[in-house]
Amino acid sequence: RGESELTPEQRDQYSNLVLLCKNHHKQVDDQFNIYHVEALREIKEKHETWVESSLKDFDSQKQRDDELYADYVQEWERRASLDNWLDWASWALDSDPRLYDEDVKRLRELNEWLISRVWPKRYPELEAAFENFRRVLNDFLLIFTKYLEPWDNMQITRKFYKITYWDEELYHRLSQQYNFHVDLVEDLMLELTRSANYTCDMIRRHLLPQFRQETGVLLIEAGIDMNM
Repeated sequence: RGESELTPEQRDQYSNLVLLCKNHHKQVDDQFNIYHVEALREIKEKHETWVESSLKDFDSQKQRDDELYADYVQEWERRASLDNWLDWASWALDSDPRLYDEDVKRLRELNEWLISRVWPKRYPELEAAFENFRRVLNDFLLIFTKYLEPWDNMQITRKFYKITYWDEELYHRLSQQYNFHVDLVEDLMLELTRSANYTCDMIRRHLLPQFRQETGVLLIEAGIDMNM
């Protein structure tokens, strides 16, 4: 129901969802004393039981697997902040690559969460897409966090080519290393964006045909560089 102690994430879990036509949707909304939480759960349970007993080709194991995949997809979408991808990921393409502290923490937790998933092994292509995303994410984190320093509420790439005494050869060598590091961070964020879009493609192919169709592909943009 509209008034609930559930978090937005808990509300969207499969166990808390029921699909209705527009007429019954209004009826349920208007008659909240009749269609209370317990009544809706009973309706949902009875319908699922009817489906299992009535459809001759019903595959209960596939249903359970698909529900698990759907939960994983929903949680990945939230943890990867797909809805805000352009806003947070584009900071990595700044002249000095940076991310907010909360995003660095979130990406590390996402990496650990993906490692710990137990997959049904029903859709190998889909699972391979998630593993590819995780590997790219892991590479990005390893490289991005190598030369960081705090800056307000962000983690920014430290200009490690700056030295306290003048040594032209050392300065030149460190500058090249810095530029290479920045390019690598940017390349990995671009690759992470590609791998996220590929994962969305596999979700649409194997599980949810309309997944993020309305919002479209994930985008990223580069900011003003040091040469303006």
